Amino acid sequence: MQQKIKTTLKESDKIIPFFKIVSNTTRFKILCILNEGEKRVGEIQELLGAKQSYVSQQLRHLKNAGYLSSRREGTQIYYQLIDKNFPEILKSLRKIILKK
Repeated sequence: MQQKIKTTLKESDKIIPFFKIVSNTTRFKILCILNEGEKRVGEIQELLGAKQSYVSQQLRHLKNAGYLSSRREGTQIYYQLIDKNFPEILKSLRKIILKK
């Protein structure tokens, strides 16, 4: 039993960073938006109804954490989800929390 608890605690150290990232409402919503496919910063901003500077800051957090990639096309920056686990996590959350 003690070993199981130690293992769980070690695993939690790897899980907690994810929850720190998604505990911010805007970052979670950005991940949900990008779960549907690549989007321009302006599109994300419009969908969220938030200021561009704030959206860009949250995108930077997500990119630095390894969840997103970006590409520039002229003056536009496009973001896409690179974390292949997020769609499955979102699906599981919907099933558990929303009973869907």
